[in-house]
Amino acid sequence: MTSSVPKRWRIPLCANRSSEDGIDFDAPFPHPPFMSTLLTLPAAASKTSSQAVWSLVLGILSITCLWLLGSIPAVILGVLAVRNIDRSGGTLQGRGLGIAGIVTGSVGVLAGIGSVAMMSALMIPSFSGARIAAQRAREMSQIQQISLACTQYANEHNGAFPETLPQLVEDGLIDEDTLQPKQALGVGFLYRPGLNMTTSIPEPFLASPVPIGGQRVVGKTDGVVELIGEEVFQSEHAGAFP
Repeated sequence: MTSSVPKRWRIPLCANRSSEDGIDFDAPFPHPPFMSTLLTLPAAASKTSSQAVWSLVLGILSITCLWLLGSIPAVILGVLAVRNIDRSGGTLQGRGLGIAGIVTGSVGVLAGIGSVAMMSALMIPSFSGARIAAQRAREMSQIQQISLACTQYANEHNGAFPETLPQLVEDGLIDEDTLQPKQALGVGFLYRPGLNMTTSIPEPFLASPVPIGGQRVVGKTDGVVELIGEEVFQSEHAGAFP
C-alpha cells in the first residue's frame, strides 16, 4: 500500500534504504504554521518616560513660580530619565523631554538664586536699620534711667550730681546692670562729673561709649536724652568728657 505522506517528508527507516524512501536533504524544510506565527510576533511597544515628563513640568514651573523648589527636582529627574532611556534599549522614549527638563530646571536654579540674592540685598539694610534702632532705643532707655537717678541724687545733695556713677548703685538709686552698655561690653557710659541741676544752660553729662549708626546717645543736665551726630559730638562735646 502506498503511503499518503508526501515523499519529501518521509524519514528513512534504516541507513541502507534507497533515497527514494528517504528525505531530500537538499530541499528546504517547510516550517509548521505555529512557527510562522512566533516569528512574526510584534515587538514590545515603547512608552514615554514619566520621569522625563515630570522633569519638564517641574522645569517650566520652576521658571514661573516654584523657583528652587521645582528646579532642583527637575534637573535630578531629567538626568535620571535620560540615563534610564539610554539603558532601556528602545523601550522608553522621551529623551528630548528629559533634556528640556534639565535645561528649564537649570534656568530655574539661576532664576531662584538671583531672586534670593535680590531679596537679600533689599532685606539686609532693613534688618540692619532695625537692629541699629533697637540698640539706640535700649541705650536711650538706660541713659534716661541714669539721668533720673542722678536727679534723685542731686535732690538729696544740694543739687549736685554724683562724682561717679557707681555712687548711684551704692545709694540704691539704680542697679549695676543699668550702668553697663549692651553695645560695648566692659566699657561704661561716658560721664562728666562736677555739674549740678542749677546749670543755667543744659549741658551734656552722659553719653554712649561708642556711636550707634553714626550717632551718640547723649543725656543733658535737664533730663533730656537725644541723639547727636558723631562729628558734632567729637567737635563740641567729646573734650568735656574725661
